[in-house]
Amino acid sequence: ETPLIAQEFFGRLADALPESVLQIVHGDGQVGTYLVESPNVNMIAFTGSQAAGRDIMSRAGKTLKRLVMELGGNDPLIVMKDADLDKAARFAIGGGFENSGQMCTSVERVYVDEEIASEYMEKLVNLAKDHSTVGPWNGTDVNIGPIINAKQHAKILDHIMDAKEKGGHFLLGGEDDSYNPPYIAATIIANMTPDMKMEQEETFGPVIGISTYTTVDEAIDRANDSVYGLGAVVFGQDDGIFTAQEVAAQLEAGMVGINTAQGLSGGPWVGAKQSGFGYHGTIEGHRQFTQIKSVAIDHSSVKGEDSNACPALKFRKMYS
Repeated sequence: ETPLIAQEFFGRLADALPESVLQIVHGDGQVGTYLVESPNVNMIAFTGSQAAGRDIMSRAGKTLKRLVMELGGNDPLIVMKDADLDKAARFAIGGGFENSGQMCTSVERVYVDEEIASEYMEKLVNLAKDHSTVGPWNGTDVNIGPIINAKQHAKILDHIMDAKEKGGHFLLGGEDDSYNPPYIAATIIANMTPDMKMEQEETFGPVIGISTYTTVDEAIDRANDSVYGLGAVVFGQDDGIFTAQEVAAQLEAGMVGINTAQGLSGGPWVGAKQSGFGYHGTIEGHRQFTQIKSVAIDHSSVKGEDSNACPALKFRKMYS
């Protein structure tokens, strides 16, 4: 859906590399299938839906191709009772509405301590109202741009309607004229429950669901009750039972942020559970795209080698 972005990125990289080191092919599912099944392809890195990821795994398994998969997320944010509420509200709005919520690590589920829930939600809504202008991506002062396509617009709207039918309380959005294609207005829904689609599935739009909790254990259980495990964030310090670090340690996610965004530590971009496996970025991530070769050399039999200068047999790990 975004070939022009890929082409621009490719062009900038290709200019700095030898000819044909980097190549790009545009196409639909048929082209993707051809590449996945090609005997000339040794490894596949994919970012996309779980359904497409499963199909790729099935096809790649026939020739035992190596895989790196990033299959989306439904990221939770836990707000502890001693959290900086202004900072936590700014993070939720920025993380939930950036790029119209169309990011795999968007804030989609918020679990907030019931003792500070009212104050937090008031701050959240007031801040959102100042950052929720809908319009074309290049429009002046626009915060919420269009949804990528009609299929995704329909999915987001289905999640919103599902929440409404199941008792969701709309703190922002919810009006019939808020969701005229290709736009979805910024939407904040309280009283999110585990049976709602927005809690169980990736919405991938400018929609934030909120639920309160009594104990931190409850918040951790709700946050982990998902097939996804890409990112998670906790705001707080120490509520007398758990520290924020202890909460983070129990979250089932590949990347966790404490009072900041996840994935900013300089570490690899990695998911857990059905958010995929393998990882991008850092030297460890790049090495997944190499073939490790172990070469054993009997130096005493190699012409020109000084057998006294080194052990008779060495093992060297080489990257090619």
